[in-house]
Amino acid sequence: MNITSSIKKRWPQWTSILFIIIGITVGVTLLPKGYSEDLSVIGSGKNVAVLVHNKEGVRSMNLMNQIDVIRDNYKDRIEFRIAERGSQQGAEFAQRNMAGDATLVLFKGDGTTAGKIGNFDNAENLAKSLDQIFGY
Repeated sequence: MNITSSIKKRWPQWTSILFIIIGITVGVTLLPKGYSEDLSVIGSGKNVAVLVHNKEGVRSMNLMNQIDVIRDNYKDRIEFRIAERGSQQGAEFAQRNMAGDATLVLFKGDGTTAGKIGNFDNAENLAKSLDQIFGY
């Protein structure tokens, strides 16, 4: 057996491995960054905004990008969390709160629901809504 035939025989294996590595890399880059899925903070005394997120949804990604723009302005007042629709906990949260993808479910410090918002043109309008709902 010569080297050329050995390479030809292994080509499908190497191609498969390469596609798996590329798939994992793409999957990791699509994961939300800097958002905790720990929803136990709801009702712990601080306002909480939970993004119902679908990692494959354009509206979810747009809303997440808008939150990223304003998030630092609220770091001492609002805990931003995520409920990923692809997880069991996230799906249950969305169902319990009757919230679709790309929705922010807002909770007061005592755990009561302050409102649900979504579909903003820009981060400025999102900030105005948060200020109005939470009374900032």
